[in-house]
Amino acid sequence: MIESYLFKLDPVMAILVTLVFVLLVGTSSQIFAERIRLPATGPLLLAGLIFGPDILGLIQPELLKEGFSLIVKMSVAIVVFEGGLLLNIYDLKHTSRAVAGLTTVGLLITTILGGCLAHYLLGISWEISILFGALISVTGPTVITPILQKVLVNRRVRSTLESESVIADAFGVILAAIIFTAITNKGDWTYVATQGIKTIAAGAVAGVLVALYIWLISNRFHLLPAKFSRLVILGSALFAYTVAELFAHESGVMAAAIAGIAIGSLDIPHKEVVEEFKGDLASIAISAVFILLAASLRLEDLADIGWRGVLIVALIMLAVRPVRVFLSTYGSELQRNEKFFISFLGPRGIVAASVATLFALELPQFGYVEGKKMVALVFAVILGTVLVEGTAAGWLARIFKVMPKLSIIIGADETARILAEKLVGAGESVSIIDTDEDNCAEAKKLKGVNVYCADATNIDVLKKVGADNNKVVIVATPSDKVNILISQVIRSNFNDTRIVARANTTSNFTAFTEAGIETMSPVHAAAAILENMVLRPSLFKLLATRGEKQDEKIAEVRVTSKKRLGSSLASLKLQGCLVVALRRDGKLIPPNGSTVIRYNDILTLLGDSESLEDAQNRLQI
Repeated sequence: MIESYLFKLDPVMAILVTLVFVLLVGTSSQIFAERIRLPATGPLLLAGLIFGPDILGLIQPELLKEGFSLIVKMSVAIVVFEGGLLLNIYDLKHTSRAVAGLTTVGLLITTILGGCLAHYLLGISWEISILFGALISVTGPTVITPILQKVLVNRRVRSTLESESVIADAFGVILAAIIFTAITNKGDWTYVATQGIKTIAAGAVAGVLVALYIWLISNRFHLLPAKFSRLVILGSALFAYTVAELFAHESGVMAAAIAGIAIGSLDIPHKEVVEEFKGDLASIAISAVFILLAASLRLEDLADIGWRGVLIVALIMLAVRPVRVFLSTYGSELQRNEKFFISFLGPRGIVAASVATLFALELPQFGYVEGKKMVALVFAVILGTVLVEGTAAGWLARIFKVMPKLSIIIGADETARILAEKLVGAGESVSIIDTDEDNCAEAKKLKGVNVYCADATNIDVLKKVGADNNKVVIVATPSDKVNILISQVIRSNFNDTRIVARANTTSNFTAFTEAGIETMSPVHAAAAILENMVLRPSLFKLLATRGEKQDEKIAEVRVTSKKRLGSSLASLKLQGCLVVALRRDGKLIPPNGSTVIRYNDILTLLGDSESLEDAQNRLQI
């Protein structure tokens, strides 16, 4: 009834009604997903099916006609660009071997194994089966990012998953495009090879040129005012995608990814505002695309793949993904438990769904009637991986022990917020608890910090935050009475927790220390800083960076690698850093080349960031 009413409306009005319902349903689905702590992809797909033509009929993708493909392509450009924009290039350096394997050899492994499953279990032709394998070889930031926002994992795992999701999107689409070209141009391998090279070249050149343009107008000539920065960056994403597509079909994803990664690595002005704006646009784009794509899928097509389709989805999650991860990351920086976790976290996202749908629309022209079955199978993989892996991600992180030890800060005033920002910058995982809503609102502006506006004296709140799996709890509210009370609650319920407290008033300092709590006094700290500035200015400048970039840094590393036990410091051959102190069983030992390290030794290292990171990996892996 609703469907027939929509088709009777004026065409423009019918399109408007459809788009309004898409945004309304999409926003509601994302709010619901946030409440149940799941990636929005699953609820969005289910909502698209429910509100689509087969059930309620409120959303009719057919009304959009050519506008359907336009919305999908623009949304993909925005989402992939945002993923590249947020990618941490520094972290990528230290997971480069794993990411390189996952996005090259790994793509081929998934393509071949996924194709075999589709061919032998569903009887799909080899051509379409291999195309299906290429489409499900990508993960995507639309599904990985929401999961990692809710499930804390260590820096190496996070960087690997985020980098794979962005880079594999680009490479996977190019692989799928080459296979599609081969299918639609049988026997003409010269043309296929030429188109493949053209696609890669178009994507790479367009992405690099757009990034160069942004660098010139922002950094070189300073022609990017704040009020236009968001529009210019948005325009650059769409421009990179469009220009690449003009030269080669399906090269736009690569262009958007490269442009995003390059611009994200630049120190451009107003970057925070741009990232926030792009995040809002990406949320709208994700809602629109997933709902429209799901609404375009018919229930009879899903039913057609039956139990064999369910079996294929299960095998992709439980067999294909682990094989891909372990083979393509052999000899990489990842530890075995990290490989297991990554093996069971490979949800598919917007790129797989959109490209599969667009290819399916063209396949019948070349005599292939299996396009609908391929799309249904791709959507089944997306829905299954998102719902199952998204739900189980937290449990898997605990099982495989990839969750980092938290630094919990109780109090969110300016001092606490600055501390949180510095800890996050050093690679720590940080959570903040405070009852003051204004403080919490300010703390939520910090990137990489989980903020809980709750009472820290409540045991359930502390458990929810992760007090039973923490590195340290820093009690830093403006009230000494509150700090002592919270410290006692933590000491009573979490025995092995290290507590560091702030004594706001000098006269209360003794009360904290007598209770066995590591304590700092702002007055004492200020006096010590002034003393160091006068007596040890060079050392003070090294230790108190105050956020400015310096080549030399100091780090403390605890030895946990069993492979290094019994080794001398000289045999470690640490490049670019110096061991300046060694603490063992609470005693300070002057180190030299012949000093043999033991388990739980704490080394103080001086060097540049990259060398310190490499030394930490050697001593802890």
